[in-house]
Amino acid sequence: MSTHQGGPIGAGLAAGLLGTSLLLADAEYAAPAVTPAAVSPDADPVATHLALGRSYLERGEYARAVLEFEQVLRFDNLPPDLREQAEIYARGARDYAAGRRLSGFGYAETGGGYYRENVTRSTNAAGGHPARDWFWKARAGGGLSYIASDDITIDGTLDYRFRYYDNPERRDDSDLRWNAAVNQSLPHGSQAIGVRGRASYRGHPGYRNDYGLYLNRAFDVNADNRIEWEGELRTRQYPPDLRERSRDIAEVTAGWTRALLDGRASLTLAVNGGREWATHNRPDGDNTFFGTEFNFGMDFTPSLGGFLFGLWEHNAYLGDRTLVDADFEPVAVYTRNDDIYELGGGLTYGFARGWSLRPQVLYLRDESNTVGGNYSSTELWLTIRKTF
Repeated sequence: MSTHQGGPIGAGLAAGLLGTSLLLADAEYAAPAVTPAAVSPDADPVATHLALGRSYLERGEYARAVLEFEQVLRFDNLPPDLREQAEIYARGARDYAAGRRLSGFGYAETGGGYYRENVTRSTNAAGGHPARDWFWKARAGGGLSYIASDDITIDGTLDYRFRYYDNPERRDDSDLRWNAAVNQSLPHGSQAIGVRGRASYRGHPGYRNDYGLYLNRAFDVNADNRIEWEGELRTRQYPPDLRERSRDIAEVTAGWTRALLDGRASLTLAVNGGREWATHNRPDGDNTFFGTEFNFGMDFTPSLGGFLFGLWEHNAYLGDRTLVDADFEPVAVYTRNDDIYELGGGLTYGFARGWSLRPQVLYLRDESNTVGGNYSSTELWLTIRKTF
C-alpha cells in the first residue's frame, strides 16, 4: 500500500471524472475488435486476449489495449502513460505470436528536481526551519514474463530508485521493489497469486523491509470496464534502532477501471481498508485504516500524454496517549488519528523512439492530532527515460 495520499481536491476531481464516465454511452465508446475466428476465448484465453490487445493498440485505443493485455500479463511499477504501458505488454504478445514464451522489458531514467518541506505544527515545534533541497534521482528496472500454457503466465518485476540530495546533512533515499506472480487468464478476467516486497534505506539504522503475499481477482465486464479486488497479508520490519515501528498488516482493496474517450483515457477508482498489528510494542498500538484513491491518464497525441493521481487514507490507532499541560501534568487520555493525503500529476513527451521527457509535481500532507505526526511537502522534478 502507498504511504502517502490525495485529499478533498483529489476526491472532488475523481467524483467529477466518475460522473463524466457514467454519462458516456457504451454504444459510442466501446467498439471492441472482433475476436479472431480461429481463437476461442474459452479454449485459449491467452491467445485471445493478446490478439485483441494488439488490435486495440494498432487502432490507438491504448486504455482498452491495457485492459485486454492485463488479463494475461500483470507488471508492477509501470509508467503512467497509457501508450507505453500498452507497448510494454504488446512486446510479450508479439513474442508469443512468434512462438517465444519468454519475453521481457527494461527501462532507465534520470533527472533532477526540488524538494520543499511545507510549514506544519511539526516544523514549528522543531524550530521553524523546514527543509529546502535540490536533488538528483535515478531509476532502473524491468520485468520478465513466461507464458506456461494457454491460460497460465508467470510474471516478475524489479524496480530500483535512488535520490541524492544536495545537502550533506540529509540522508539519500534508496528503494528496491520486487514482485512475482502466477496469473491465470480467464475468458473475461483473470486471477493471480503473488509475492511482493520492498527494501527502503532509512539512514544510519539500516533498511526497512516489507514482504507480502497477495491474491487478485479481476472481472472484465466489457472492453471498457474492469472490476477487481485484492487481498494482501504483509509484514513491515524496521532496523534495530526503529524496531518498535514494525508491524503486520492485512489489507483488502476493491477497484473499478474504465476506459474513456475511445480508449485514449483511463480512470481507476479504488477503496481500501485493513488492520495493522504492532509486533514490537509500538507506543500507539494497533491501527485500523481505510481510504480511497484515483488514477487518471490520457494520451492527447501519440507522443504527448498526461496523468493525475490522488490518495486519502485515515489511520485510527488504538493505543492511549496522555495529553499534558504546560507543567507536564496529565490532564487527559486520547488516541492518535492521522489523515494522509497525496496529489500529483505530470506529462510525458516522447521525443524519439524509446525516449521521453517527464515533468511531474507531487504534494503530500499528513495531518495528525499529535505534533510529531504532521508533515507536508511539495516536489517538482524533470526526468528523461529510456525504455528497451
